[in-house]
Amino acid sequence: MLGEWVGGVVLIAIMSVLVKLTYPKKLAEEARRHKEESSGHEHMSMTVEGATWRERLRKPETRVRVAQNFAMEWRMLWKDLALGFLIGGFLAALVPDGVWKTIFLTDAPGWVQVPVNVVLGPIIAVLTFVCSIGNVPLAAVLWAGGASFSGVLAFLYADLIVIPLLDIYRRYFGWRMAAYIGGVFFVTMAVAALVVDLAFTALGWVPARDVDARAQMSTFSLNYTFWLNVAFGALAAYLFWLDRKHPMDHGCHRHAHEALPDHDNAAGDASLGHQ
Repeated sequence: MLGEWVGGVVLIAIMSVLVKLTYPKKLAEEARRHKEESSGHEHMSMTVEGATWRERLRKPETRVRVAQNFAMEWRMLWKDLALGFLIGGFLAALVPDGVWKTIFLTDAPGWVQVPVNVVLGPIIAVLTFVCSIGNVPLAAVLWAGGASFSGVLAFLYADLIVIPLLDIYRRYFGWRMAAYIGGVFFVTMAVAALVVDLAFTALGWVPARDVDARAQMSTFSLNYTFWLNVAFGALAAYLFWLDRKHPMDHGCHRHAHEALPDHDNAAGDASLGHQ
């Protein structure tokens, strides 16, 4: 979406200014000294040696690292994707359009609706727990239900302040720094969405609202999207197979590997090179 891309640039610019104006030095030092409540395992180095990117690309290890990263990202994202489509489907099917129109003040003047929507968007994102690209189907439902362009953008930006991520900020940096991060993100997302909405409205770039989100999510056809899904599905299957053949070496496994005699390490490296 063009609006989300442009908004991302605006969001970064606004956040840079806001952090410079409000940066709490004492709180930042406190966050640096904060002891993490639970530490995860370590991952092996994902760097492939080579003088140039072409040399690194030709190495078999590069394909393995790409597959391992892909599988790791999928394990982190599949729940968000599934939850996003599940929540989006339920809301599209069960919530009448009149409810959305009431919530997003579709009958109110633009100068009232737009500011209210940029506040409602992040709040709905936080309450639905959907982050990453899993919020896209739900954003389509909100847009079809009457949310303003600014409200949908603010909702999409707010995947950084959903409750699971706020809890991660709390564990890493403490409650006070987590509250500061959440507050800065919230204000930045709302202002960025408002700026982009005003700019796109002035330029006539706001997309048409006559798209049937329910039909698009429930209609099947052999179009270019289907064939792209087939192609990338095959690529994903290959990467999963490669990751299964060469599973990622976590911290405990790496330490055990480092404890092996030197000739065992050399044999393992030679084996990976042949593969």
